[in-house]
Amino acid sequence: MSGQKMKSHHLKCRLAAAALALVAIWGLVFWTRLPLSGHSAQAAAETTDLWYVIQIAGQPVGYIHEETRVQEQGLSTDSDMRIVLNRLGSRVEIGFLSASEETSEGLLRRVRYEMMFSNQATKSEAVVREDTIEIRNESGDKTYSSTLNYTGELYGPEGVRRVTAAGLRKPGDKVTVQTYVAEASLIGKMTRTVLSRETVKIGTREIAALKVEEILEGMPIKRTGWLDEQGNLLRQEEPGPFGTVEVWRSEKSAALAAASGGELPQEVYKSSIVRTNIRLPRALPIDYLKLKLNHRSPELGWPDLEIAGQKVLSRSKNEVILEIRRREAPPGTVFPVAKTEINRQYLEPNAFIQSDDAEILRLARELVGAERDAFRAALELERWVAGNMNFDLGIVFAPATEIIRNRRGTCVGYATLLATLARAAGIPSRIVIGYVYALGMFGGHAWAEVMLGERWVPLDAAIVNAGAADATRISLAASSLAEGLGEISLGGLQQVFGQVGIEIVGFQSGGKVHSVTPGAGPYSITGDRYENPWLGIRLAKPAAFRFGKLDAVWPDRTVVGLDGPAGEKAVLEQHEIYPWEDWEAAVWQKLESLVPEGKKGRLKIMRKDAFSLDSADGQSSAAAVIRGLEAWIIRAEGKDAPLVLRRIAESIQISGLSE
Repeated sequence: MSGQKMKSHHLKCRLAAAALALVAIWGLVFWTRLPLSGHSAQAAAETTDLWYVIQIAGQPVGYIHEETRVQEQGLSTDSDMRIVLNRLGSRVEIGFLSASEETSEGLLRRVRYEMMFSNQATKSEAVVREDTIEIRNESGDKTYSSTLNYTGELYGPEGVRRVTAAGLRKPGDKVTVQTYVAEASLIGKMTRTVLSRETVKIGTREIAALKVEEILEGMPIKRTGWLDEQGNLLRQEEPGPFGTVEVWRSEKSAALAAASGGELPQEVYKSSIVRTNIRLPRALPIDYLKLKLNHRSPELGWPDLEIAGQKVLSRSKNEVILEIRRREAPPGTVFPVAKTEINRQYLEPNAFIQSDDAEILRLARELVGAERDAFRAALELERWVAGNMNFDLGIVFAPATEIIRNRRGTCVGYATLLATLARAAGIPSRIVIGYVYALGMFGGHAWAEVMLGERWVPLDAAIVNAGAADATRISLAASSLAEGLGEISLGGLQQVFGQVGIEIVGFQSGGKVHSVTPGAGPYSITGDRYENPWLGIRLAKPAAFRFGKLDAVWPDRTVVGLDGPAGEKAVLEQHEIYPWEDWEAAVWQKLESLVPEGKKGRLKIMRKDAFSLDSADGQSSAAAVIRGLEAWIIRAEGKDAPLVLRRIAESIQISGLSE
């Protein structure tokens, strides 16, 4: 894949679908039919068949269907959840099926479930023994086994409902029960509390209900549900990164209709990105970043941010001052690395990191060749992933065997494949979820880390730096994925994603330290002159022009926009170049994508050679100059475009350009 194609996609990473999937899954597991006071287990119907519509920000996006049967040999519950989102021309589908078996007393015996986050299903079976759960995960033609220990009683879906029925009758009543969450491979204690009695409107009917709050131990999000007098769920809601996620009781026809998918408003997605107060230069990696994080929902609390490379300088309920330092690789780390109790889970394959696959093993050996320095080998793997993956928003989370076959995915796919190739080569690896800086904003992202000695070093095949990934990443959770997706999709992600503001307080790049004073603007304009001290840019606009777009953020690369008196347009854009690319070839490729079949030329920007293309009709022109790993591109459209472009080029000053 061409460098230009990679760059046009690699900032488009969204963790939206993954987060939404887990939100819906939690609702599927913990709610639906809850018998309450006056309704004993013996009074339950032989079969209960319930349908629900899932809504996000008021838009129907899917359904939940649950069927519970009381049988001679015990209890069984089958659940089916589906979410469909239409976004950026892609259809994102998320599916989940589960079948639970319980004793007649409601104690869990077995759970089978299937997750569809991509084209390939991930299946699992959990068999409950005394004090131990035996878990068997299947992905593609690979099977992986693990165990999970527990103490006390472990209830299935119907058992949880019956315990709830015995304890919740009036406001203030509270029950706590332990259950197994198959989707996240964890055992959790769940507490439910009756808040009040209310009336809920379903369709044209008003129904008396109990309002119940639910909290899972260790999870920050509180879920609220409304239950009718028979214990059936009428409504559920909880906060999400894109607004409130709601589940409503419905007829089957309405639930199935919701599975056609929803198109969330543009502003909903925009709310998940975090604008920054300034825009960062990218000519050299950012070695140090100091941030102020402001919590918009402080009741959720802060996750543990003292992850490798990060230090919390101060913390309050509403604000955290965080510093992030780039982690360089220690010299002389060799591989393959011998397994120890510390690194075992980061070297062994699992249902997502399928490093024992024959094709993945072959490719890893081919890519690292005779190299024995672990970091240099990891960089070769990163380069291959960056150059061979294609961005696909329709794939939420895929196992490595699917990714290597199709070479498609979001940033999560890039990270999964890189981590898998590293393990196949004998280098311990993990997946990290958090935020990354890009073009004036922080957005949800995933990347890989490799363990070199005792140090975790980040590598990012989607947003590549020279060497280790730089300090523009905020780590929220890291996992080997040995226990599934729970570690990276809950907890810190729920507390922070879509809930914080981020202000850049200071940064260091190329040995130069920049302090950002409170209230400092991203740029200044004096008469016809524009100045951006953080990017090191100055330019003077033509007298008849006016300043246009000046506050663009991802995916818009515009730093300065100019509008002419006769409809002419000119922009200065910030682009990047991969460390291994031939920079001259990369620049020409960018320009040719902007001015196809244009006439090649040269001009000077601050006495440095720049490359230009002019269309034959004189209506389009583009020029580029290189600063480190940045390409600064001037584009002009409209009357006398080449002349307009050259007038801007004569006035522009870019600090750090060598003569």
